[in-house]
Amino acid sequence: MNEKIEIEGKTEDECCPEIEDDNDERKKRKYVIKMRCPEGEDADKIKEKVLLRLDRELGGRSNVVMTRLNDEDVEQIDALVEVEVFNSRSEAAAFFIKEGMQARKDLLAKIMPTVEKIKDLKEQAKQSLTKSSGQ
Repeated sequence: MNEKIEIEGKTEDECCPEIEDDNDERKKRKYVIKMRCPEGEDADKIKEKVLLRLDRELGGRSNVVMTRLNDEDVEQIDALVEVEVFNSRSEAAAFFIKEGMQARKDLLAKIMPTVEKIKDLKEQAKQSLTKSSGQ
């Protein structure tokens, strides 16, 4: 199946002819293509909108999480940092983690009650051990 992706009235081939006909690659690059092919707005306005959204979405980032990524993911994150969509790898990673969590909020909503029960049970077990060791 050789499906064409249309972006703001243009086919992907018209916007970005350098992308090969690999459908998986097209899906992966969908969001980058939208930014590379603006209709009626210049790049500075798009950059400003993206940075404002990032600031709003990533506000309050005070926790540090270490992670390991494969080469392809780091290359893509570095590319976004290079063109100043993000100020850092950290900012880019935080944005994509937030987007992923939003995309799976249904799953998270299902498991959170169970997680709370597990926390309560662990606390009860600790209290039981504290009481029994103090006797």
